This record gives sequence, C-alpha cells and structure tokens, in this order.
Amino acid sequence: MSRVLARRYAKALVENLTEHKEDFEKALAQLRKVLDVLKANPRLYRYLSQPVVPRRDRLEMGKVLVEDLKLSPRIRNFVLILVEKERMPLLEVIVEEFRKLADEALGQVRGRVRTAMPLSSRDLEALSKSFQELVGKRVVLEVEEDPSIIGGVVTLLGGVVFDGSIKGNLEQIREKLIEG
Repeated sequence: MSRVLARRYAKALVENLTEHKEDFEKALAQLRKVLDVLKANPRLYRYLSQPVVPRRDRLEMGKVLVEDLKLSPRIRNFVLILVEKERMPLLEVIVEEFRKLADEALGQVRGRVRTAMPLSSRDLEALSKSFQELVGKRVVLEVEEDPSIIGGVVTLLGGVVFDGSIKGNLEQIREKLIEG
C-alpha cells in the first residue's frame, strides 16, 4: 500500500514539474539531498515523521529544512506537503518512484554497467548509443568498477543482463566443455 501511495505523490510531482517545464534531474537531485540530510539526522527525520508532534511544529521545522537546503519552490512545497500530510516516511520510496516516472516521461531508461577498469566518457557514450539503438530509448548508464569480471563489460538494462565480460565468456566455454 505504501508503494502505491508513494507512486501517487511521485506522479503528482512529475505532472507538476511537466506542467511548469522544470528539470526532472534537478528535482531528483534536490529530493535526494533532502533524503540524505534526513538519513544523516535520524532525530530530525523522526521529528518530521511523528504524528504526535503538532503539525504546526513539524511544518516550522520543515520550513527551516527546506530553506537551509535552498530547494526550488516546487520541491520546497512538495516536501512541506509531505511533512504536513505525515508522509515523510514515504520519501525514500517516493524518490524511487519519481525517478522511474521521470525516466518514462523523458523517454529514457537507466542501466548499470560493471567494468573491470574505468570507462572513458567517449566509451560510455558509445555504449549508451549502442543500447539506445537496441531499445529505442535514450539510455542513461551508471558505471560500477568490478575487478572480478577481468575485462569487458556487464550491463543490466531493464532487467536484462548483457554479459560481455571475459569472466562471462570463460564461464560459457567451461559449460560447453562440461556438456561435451
């Protein structure tokens, strides 16, 4: 139930930002900044989340938080609505759902690339373009270094794993040799 509710809030935010032609990436960064501050300050998080704290007091503390973080007006108002409606415990899931909905609205998909060594920006762009041709959407890749794959890349995109690693190729050869 909480994911459904979080998705509703995320959808409302995406619609609001779309209507006012605001940048989803900037909004996502600001939401993550709020989430990071609350994770680093559990007492503040509890204070903003507790229904036993009077709404007026929670809102005042919420206003201090959003002013200190210098959030854009729409994100500031969104966070204050979460405080007022006692929805701060949903913030992490709202951020996840917002990212998914924003990606859909932008016609893009996110993926994760594991490599043994760092990729140059040119290589990353080429990899993104090749996957873009495959899926027909803009592809945003996050890179993670993993020396255990020896060489090549392993890409997770939309729940599908594309294993172009040396380790993966060696495992396929091994399986074929065992099969005979």
